[in-house]
Amino acid sequence: MIKNTSKLALAATVALLVGACSEATRSPDWYIQHTHAQANKFTECQQKPELKESPNCIAAVEAEVVISKGNEAIKAYLDEKGLKREL
Repeated sequence: MIKNTSKLALAATVALLVGACSEATRSPDWYIQHTHAQANKFTECQQKPELKESPNCIAAVEAEVVISKGNEAIKAYLDEKGLKREL
């Protein structure tokens, strides 16, 4: 009985640690400023349909709409929001 309780406690601890280490939630603005990260997240979301409803996938898809229009659209979006593009 003690062995099973220890295993259960260990599993719960691991689950909490994994949850605490999850990636930060990003906004569409952040992804538009960080187009390389957006491309990576967008690709990951397309390859893993179970992630498509996650906040980061939704933000990456929203950012894709602007990014797909090209550099001028990105620049106009960032200028409108008062943001700078990170390289």
